[in-house]
Amino acid sequence: MRINFLSVLFVICLVLTGVKLFSGGGSLVSRKTEVSFWNGWTGPDGIAMLEVIRQFNEENPDIEVSMQRMAWDTYYNKLMVSAMSGRGPQVFVIHASTLPRMVRAGYVGDVSDLFGPSTGISPSDFESKVLDQVKFGNQMVGVPLDIHPQGLYCNRDLFVAAGLTNPDGSPKPPTTKDEFIADIRKLQKIGPTGDHDVWGFSWTFWRNNFMALVPQFHGRYFDENGKPDLINPGNVAALTFMGDLMNHLKLTPPAESNAGWTGFRQKKVAMLFEGVYMVGDLQSLTDFHYFGAQVPKIGDQPGTVGDSHCLCIRADLSPKEREASERFIKYLSKHSLAWAKAGQVPARISIRNSEEFKKLQVQYAYSKEVPYMVYPPRTPLLFELIQEIDQAVERVLRGDMPPKKALEIANGNVASAIERDKQENKT
Repeated sequence: MRINFLSVLFVICLVLTGVKLFSGGGSLVSRKTEVSFWNGWTGPDGIAMLEVIRQFNEENPDIEVSMQRMAWDTYYNKLMVSAMSGRGPQVFVIHASTLPRMVRAGYVGDVSDLFGPSTGISPSDFESKVLDQVKFGNQMVGVPLDIHPQGLYCNRDLFVAAGLTNPDGSPKPPTTKDEFIADIRKLQKIGPTGDHDVWGFSWTFWRNNFMALVPQFHGRYFDENGKPDLINPGNVAALTFMGDLMNHLKLTPPAESNAGWTGFRQKKVAMLFEGVYMVGDLQSLTDFHYFGAQVPKIGDQPGTVGDSHCLCIRADLSPKEREASERFIKYLSKHSLAWAKAGQVPARISIRNSEEFKKLQVQYAYSKEVPYMVYPPRTPLLFELIQEIDQAVERVLRGDMPPKKALEIANGNVASAIERDKQENKT
């Protein structure tokens, strides 16, 4: 009886710890393979991803994926520290723009074997410029999950009230600079005290707003030799337009107001530039009618800025961890429509062409920007670059400095950062 009791106890322990006893052939099967998945999706996008992970775990009982979310402003530091200590996640998200820095650190594994006719992830299902973001030499270091461009958010009710409609009564967003400025004036409402009850437009995240306009004016950040070129005429023109709209034409809330996205949610701002990912913040609002459109052509060509979340694998995984991680990434790529509903444009062309995706008004409108969207410059010093852009744009919008002078200071600081980096990394 004692032997039988211990046998039963042994079986119970195995079941409780998640070990499957026998496969179809009668041999002992190992416990679940655990996959840790890190990202910065702390909002509605993270909730949507949790549901996708739940479904994956149900359909793959031999794998257990757990997700850890943290704020983007601390995410990359934590990811790098975990990599150096050998305690990093098996799968993690990296923005395409940040890949050069992480690849140089040697933390990101080659996932070239995930692309091909037998894997379900065909290279032909992505635009070449999207795949170029994950190509480093002869390696592919990530699978693009989405594309998130900057576009135009509009308050539908305010557009209709201002008479900015198509013949069928639907709201008509501006597509040119002249239409844009005229619509701002038509949409604004001035109260009896002379204050704005409604602003026609507001800047939001100043750096991103600037970078969305740069390609429209043929701007760039580095020249053909890799030297910083923030003072090129296109950049100056883009920043001049931003400053003029705020400080000379007085068509946006002043810099100190912080009206931006909060004002839009409160129906006190009719239009603004923001990323497609912000639609998740609007989905919880009731009695608020909004729609998405492309950034108007302010310069002499259409353009905007965007980025991609890329699914990456740690370079030092065991074969078992690697197989489980690859299976998980393939699943996320295949089911990226569910992820897109939280506020993303799928990276895969076939999913963007589906009828179900076209029903997502904001995401579908933003997807039309992909042909002329540009990614941030490919540099390991992206953080240093955008910090200088932040300061240059702020100096102009606060009226402290003219655009060219602000960009000259930023250009010099980026050049100094490049020289320091060369000395530190012996490049």
